[in-house]
Amino acid sequence: MTIYKPSDYSFVKFKKAPASSSSKYVAILKNKSTNREVHVRFGARGYEHYKDKIGSYKSLDHGDSKRRASYRARHAGEGDPTRKYSPGWFAWHYLW
Repeated sequence: MTIYKPSDYSFVKFKKAPASSSSKYVAILKNKSTNREVHVRFGARGYEHYKDKIGSYKSLDHGDSKRRASYRARHAGEGDPTRKYSPGWFAWHYLW
């Protein structure tokens, strides 16, 4: 898994992943020195999440705080700021 450093990349926007993808979203980042765009896919399509803060998959919100606590316990490292811009970091902050 690749982790993009905030010192090297800036966040551009979110967009829905293509229908052929197994992911829900794509986070678009831009390299600050080369202006090259990088697409980071996250969120497994078809699975529920705690709360979709982006908004395209609100129908999959479950709102179950026990499930959220379990997810966050299993993926505790994903909330770490040093992992910023990884797929897990985006899922942690925008879906869970």
